Amino acid sequence: MENFHDLDLKKVGTRIRNARKKHGLTQAKAAEQAVISSQFWSLVETGKERASVNTYLLIADMFGLTLDDFFYDDANTMRLHKAFSIEAILVGCTDSEKAIIGETVLALRDAFERNRHI
Repeated sequence: MENFHDLDLKKVGTRIRNARKKHGLTQAKAAEQAVISSQFWSLVETGKERASVNTYLLIADMFGLTLDDFFYDDANTMRLHKAFSIEAILVGCTDSEKAIIGETVLALRDAFERNRHI
């Protein structure tokens, strides 16, 4: 399974550059909008420097993106991973409801195993 927390600054920079180009901005114009120097923007785009979380958030917002879009190879996979995690599914459930859900899942798994060889 992919480690969702590895950060490759070169990939992040490439995604930022692609978003900037898609929006028809030069590095200087994008840096101006992000209120950072064009030199620093260039270092972030090439993966030679790490920006602050606030700067990444500002850049993502400029392009209508999320941090997931910059930091993960497949942001949609990441969103699905979060949405279908056990913790996300069980949010707001009582202990009794969690037990019922657990028993139901185990019963489904057993039914799949029984019918797998039919």
